Amino acid sequence: MKPSLLFSLLLLSLVSLNATASRTVEKNKGDLVNSSAALGDMYVSEKPQEHADNQSDDRMDKEEIGLDEFDNLHPLVVHFPIVLLLFAALLQCIQLFVLKRNLDWVILFLIGTGFICAYVAGTYVHPHTHGLTDIAQKVLDNHDRYAEWTIWSSALASVLKVISLFLIKLKRGFEIAVFLVMAFSAFSVAQAGHYGAQLVYIQGVGPQGQFLETEEAGEESHSH
Repeated sequence: MKPSLLFSLLLLSLVSLNATASRTVEKNKGDLVNSSAALGDMYVSEKPQEHADNQSDDRMDKEEIGLDEFDNLHPLVVHFPIVLLLFAALLQCIQLFVLKRNLDWVILFLIGTGFICAYVAGTYVHPHTHGLTDIAQKVLDNHDRYAEWTIWSSALASVLKVISLFLIKLKRGFEIAVFLVMAFSAFSVAQAGHYGAQLVYIQGVGPQGQFLETEEAGEESHSH
């Protein structure tokens, strides 16, 4: 075969191969554009629906709502024991060094009120959940465990503080024991708050009533 003929065939093959590759690239590019457009349409079509669902709650159109319109009052109550119990433990630590009778009354008020608020938050306004994921349920179990420890330890600390006021009367050794119980209560409420924040901000339990049972649903389930 002549070199010129061989060169011509080779050149023709290269041109044909290049045309085929160009068509393949254009086809893939078109498929990619179509897929992207489809995904974009899906995103656009879902977002307005999601936005519409969120806007269906009439409470979102109000600047201020009443207490009866909240899905649960737990978030409104639970911050009180966090502050009160932590502050009580701090003052009890100071009391170990100053041993002031008047300070005991302040500490008793803080620890007693903190116990009452913790009990209310953990019982009367404790939210009931449904449909949680396995991880969210484990986080909730941890939250409830530390909340229960908070209630019992703050109750014990309140009793010990009453004993300190009326029976023991400023014995540093006894005050150290009281401080240890209060420190445990402060640790427990801090951990309960940590898991509670994880439930809300990571697992999405609570905002706009997600995963929460309403009072009507709870009454229906109890009636059945």
